[in-house]
Amino acid sequence: MSTRSAPDRLSHTPARFCRATGPRRGVTGILAMIFLVMFSSLAAAMAVMSKGNLRAAETHQRICRAQAAVDTGLQIAQARLTEAASRMIVARGELDAEYAGELWAGTYPNSPAVTIIAPPDGRVEPSTPRGLAEIIELHHDADADPSPIAPITLGSAPTGWVRALPIAIERNDDGDAVSLAQLDYVPPDNQGRVLVISTGYEWDWLRDRWVTRTAQQFFSIGKYPSHAIISPSRVMIGRNVAVNGPLGIRYTSASLDTIDGSPLTSVSDFEGLDAELSAKVAAFHTRVLADDVDGDNRLRISHSIESRGLASLNQMDFDQPPDSAADRAFEDYTRDNAIDEFDIFLKHFDTNRADNAQRVVLSEALTDGTPAEGEAAEFALDDALALLIDSGVPDRNGNGRWNGNLVDGEWDWNSFPDNNGDGARNEDDIDADDITLGYRDGVLDFRDQYAKIRGSVYFRASRNQWETSRDDYGVALADYQKMVEGTIAADPGERPVKFQATDAEVPDFTPESFAEAARLMGEFASEPGVQSDDFAQVIADQVGDEFIIESTPFGSPAPADWYRRPVYRNLTFRNTTIPWGTNALFVNCTFVGVTRVRTWIENTHASWIYYGEQQRNPATGALVDKYPLSPASTIALDERWCAFLDCNGIVRQPTLMVDVNGDGSLEACSDTKLVSNNLRFHDCTFIGSIVADKPRVFTHVRNKLQFTGATRFSDRHPTEPDDPDYQLTDEERALTSRSSMMLPHYSVDVGTNNSPAAQNINLQGAVIAGVLDVRGNASITGALLLTFRPEYGVAPLAVYGAPAGNPEGFNVTLGYFTPEQGDNEGLDLSEMTDLDADGTLDVGWDSARTAAGALVAVGTTPIEESWFDGVPDTDANPATHIRRAIPFNGFGKITLNLDPNLTLPDGLAAPISIKPVLSTYLEGQIAHGN
Repeated sequence: MSTRSAPDRLSHTPARFCRATGPRRGVTGILAMIFLVMFSSLAAAMAVMSKGNLRAAETHQRICRAQAAVDTGLQIAQARLTEAASRMIVARGELDAEYAGELWAGTYPNSPAVTIIAPPDGRVEPSTPRGLAEIIELHHDADADPSPIAPITLGSAPTGWVRALPIAIERNDDGDAVSLAQLDYVPPDNQGRVLVISTGYEWDWLRDRWVTRTAQQFFSIGKYPSHAIISPSRVMIGRNVAVNGPLGIRYTSASLDTIDGSPLTSVSDFEGLDAELSAKVAAFHTRVLADDVDGDNRLRISHSIESRGLASLNQMDFDQPPDSAADRAFEDYTRDNAIDEFDIFLKHFDTNRADNAQRVVLSEALTDGTPAEGEAAEFALDDALALLIDSGVPDRNGNGRWNGNLVDGEWDWNSFPDNNGDGARNEDDIDADDITLGYRDGVLDFRDQYAKIRGSVYFRASRNQWETSRDDYGVALADYQKMVEGTIAADPGERPVKFQATDAEVPDFTPESFAEAARLMGEFASEPGVQSDDFAQVIADQVGDEFIIESTPFGSPAPADWYRRPVYRNLTFRNTTIPWGTNALFVNCTFVGVTRVRTWIENTHASWIYYGEQQRNPATGALVDKYPLSPASTIALDERWCAFLDCNGIVRQPTLMVDVNGDGSLEACSDTKLVSNNLRFHDCTFIGSIVADKPRVFTHVRNKLQFTGATRFSDRHPTEPDDPDYQLTDEERALTSRSSMMLPHYSVDVGTNNSPAAQNINLQGAVIAGVLDVRGNASITGALLLTFRPEYGVAPLAVYGAPAGNPEGFNVTLGYFTPEQGDNEGLDLSEMTDLDADGTLDVGWDSARTAAGALVAVGTTPIEESWFDGVPDTDANPATHIRRAIPFNGFGKITLNLDPNLTLPDGLAAPISIKPVLSTYLEGQIAHGN
């Protein structure tokens, strides 16, 4: 066997080692090239993707900006339409599609009147526009040239359209517009809606062209009430009254002082409940006078001025007897970052504070049937006030549905609207969400959104004029909020109080404004084919059967006159006319359709209010003329009196000549009760409206209507909703839906002071009257439009040409006031005592009287309820005649809810309004036309 020597084996080792570990430059180079290609490709791809993303992002940004310009254009269009509408003062009430088209084009008839006012910004227009289209076109023409970076060709607009030049939204450093909105306004369609087409333009620098987007939206043209009350006389809002809607007060009478009486008086709902709470509220009012800067009668916690006194208030001790410990009575229980009377009230009565619920449980009567049923009551001093707050703001979720009344734990379906539109009112109409949000849940807390006035208050008077006025002692008022208590909750962005408001903010109207509408409604019954009842035939069976001696105003401690009224009971009238001189009391009667009240309108004679004035013999009830046409008289009312009196050569007024018998011939008259109408409706039902002829002069004693008891107005009968005898025809419904009361230049009383709890008067629609008093328990859904403007030296504030009285005596009164507070018909409750020792405070004695007005002797049996009218007097001697104490029934509650969708009657000259129809917003596709 052969073998290699060791040297030979060793000689090959270095050679193999060098080949195995030497540099492999070829492979490395190849790998480097591969990676270079890969990274280059990735870099290129990333660059391409980045550039694409950047371009896509920039394009998306341009599209978004163009879309933003579209939305901005729609906002501009809404502002333009709103301003244009505010310049058109229209007297017509219902704006149907045809009339909307006429307002747009300026082709409307001359009556009812349309007035175009000047632009609010003071710009000068080449001519006075006539229609909405022209107003909008002139406004856009007044805009500055947008100077776009590149020209935009619009083309000619279709007939009737308004095509506006583009509006610059954004400009570059050179002043060129690079973002624009262009608007087209399409005439109203068959629903009376204006279509706005908004095109947004955004300049694309890379493509050197405009990026555009388009959208459209409809805007409805309408005329809706913007105030819960508009009044040319003073407004007084008493205790347990809530007004949900703005107020417009035009009262500026300044004949006797810088202003004759406060334009608005409102009182706290919480003073007088108990002494300790009253002290807290009084201390709070003191700080409001010192610190409240915006007039809403609240103190904002985060406001540097309004909050400065809260710490010291919370250190006060109101305990009785005092315990020298800080009560911290002023905390934000309603969670709105402000302190008001309701916060104070809630903490005062929240006795169960351990659960930190910050709520007050109501009485057992008010928790029955509610989520709080069975819980221990914390507030039971005034169920009317508790119910007012717990049922306030019925539509709490703002969906247009609201619930009715909860009575004795059961829902009153007649008080519900037909929320689901199925023609019936039942459990299907309940809005459970409103209950979840606190409506009639049996407790009071932050969800109840309490406010005395919910909406802004507009005054035509200036603040200085009001605050420099002087009282009967010559002392200047100094601060108007001394007369205005209670929270004023304005809409977001609105001021709570505005002085020197314009006519556009508080529309002006006169008694004549509604005269034509009242006349047309009143004559409805005489139109061919209309079912109507002859008043004389309906009452024929009751004529002469029953009469009652009654004062006017009914329930007033200081009557202005007396009437011997015929009494009509349990009758039904349809589209009837009540002749002048009726002066009746209607009890439990039903009026369907239009009820017309006649009066002699030419009531301009200087002695008109004195003719027929009577006084009552306190014992027998017999009525005697205060100014008889005989030597017994001491005043010569006209030239006939001089045959009996020594007129000393003074020329008297001509003899009053009127058509007493309604036969068309004039005859001498010495009793204007025969040609006027002073009526009272008790426990009556109106399925429709009541209207009256407008007298030339406001004579509140002769032309007066009073609604007492459980009188209600509705569009269907509360207990016989399906009876055809009580149902309105389509024509009647269309006519009466605008106004439940159209009584221009009439004095109207709704309810009475110290009304029993059973009184519940419901009014709907526009309530039109000369002056209006609402007392006791009442609910009004609609708007109050008052027509009488008191003028010193003009009748009735004049006696034979000489000025007399004070304009402040004529006002709109909601709720209870004392005579000292300005209500001459109010009861003085300051000295109430338990007169008959039954444990209940009484307001006075009620003398028993027969229907003829005679006192009833002691011992007469059986005692009849009809002998007592609930009006305090001091006529009966308890030793000889029957009397009984009148218990205090509480202040009642009154709610006035503005119906923002109410269709007004013709006559109120007010601006029209524009509302966006949000559901019609559409991007991209353009669809238009009629």
